[in-house]
Amino acid sequence: MLMTWQRASLTCSAVLLLLCGVANCQSVYLMQHCTELMNRTSSAVVTGQSETILRAERELLADCSELMSTRSQAGSLGNIGAELIELRQYDDAIPILQRCVTISPDQAACWVFLGNANWELKKRSDAKTCWERAVAIGGFNEVNAHAVQAAKRQLLKYSDQFQDAGSKSENTPNESSRSATTHSFGTGFFVNNQGYILTNDHVVTGCRKLTDRDGKALHLMYRDVGADLALLKKDTVPSSSAVFRTGPAPKVGDAVVAFGFPLPDILSSEGNVSTGILSATSGLKDDPRFVQISAPVQPGNSGGPLFDSSGHVIGVVVAKLDAVKVARATGDVPQNVNFAVHWAEMRAFLDAQGVRYQREPSLRISATRDIAATASQISVAIDCTN
Repeated sequence: MLMTWQRASLTCSAVLLLLCGVANCQSVYLMQHCTELMNRTSSAVVTGQSETILRAERELLADCSELMSTRSQAGSLGNIGAELIELRQYDDAIPILQRCVTISPDQAACWVFLGNANWELKKRSDAKTCWERAVAIGGFNEVNAHAVQAAKRQLLKYSDQFQDAGSKSENTPNESSRSATTHSFGTGFFVNNQGYILTNDHVVTGCRKLTDRDGKALHLMYRDVGADLALLKKDTVPSSSAVFRTGPAPKVGDAVVAFGFPLPDILSSEGNVSTGILSATSGLKDDPRFVQISAPVQPGNSGGPLFDSSGHVIGVVVAKLDAVKVARATGDVPQNVNFAVHWAEMRAFLDAQGVRYQREPSLRISATRDIAATASQISVAIDCTN
């Protein structure tokens, strides 16, 4: 594991690069806001408290990613991944670090952290590959030089264990045990006019065939299990696509609107709209990948867009708590405790895949009926053949 002071160096480099981007920003308010976030992030790294660093880096990426250079974003992703490893949240760290090395392949520190996370998950071959990649990049700057040395130490430390290295899939389907064909349903939405559709990973898991409501094929392009996101593509061009919120992040108590195609055999085929508030900016056990909402959702809502009061997308609806299980554990039935993928996670996923999308600040309030009309135009009912 790289030491804290090395991660601090990574953040300092990110801050300096971010300042260059902010200098060209025409919005004085956003410039001041992002400067405050940078200062808060630097202070968090100095204190060395993992939870504080995670919150600060997450907020910086959520609000200011458009002003950040690719290396700055990678630096923040590297810090998040490193702190998740410190907290032993290795499964959560891997998708974050994979995004880091995707957008900035020469960020050696992220390769080291990715190797460390894989090693802790017993994926020795993957860990070795990551550490070797870090060494191959070379120490062309001070941060990379420290990372290269750390990678070499890891390779030397575990050299006698690599002969048994291997990475096995724990979810390889048993073809002989396939049951009769079944269908499950979910929702997705167009993110641009090129036919790309965003949905949940669990909506497409195990699907032998993916189609829309009209039976037209949907092609799986990319998955991120940790963030529960998947990117699909339809061959036809949509009439409209989502507009994503930019600028200051939503706050707890803000109004939200969820849309999807729940219970397709029971409820309306036109889709279902529900309203609520942003209940929390993190998920279960403060999971920073998700947000909590009070807008009611049902089976089939998963993968649908979550809008703010301006009609801009701020998340991807995920799921609701299992009321029966919670009632057994607590003696009470939860009401309207639902979740969506965090806006920062959603946009980082799209950015990592190089997917273009529209962005606008939320400066006006739209009527719910207008948001519902937009939602119905951009949303797609997904049929999964298992």
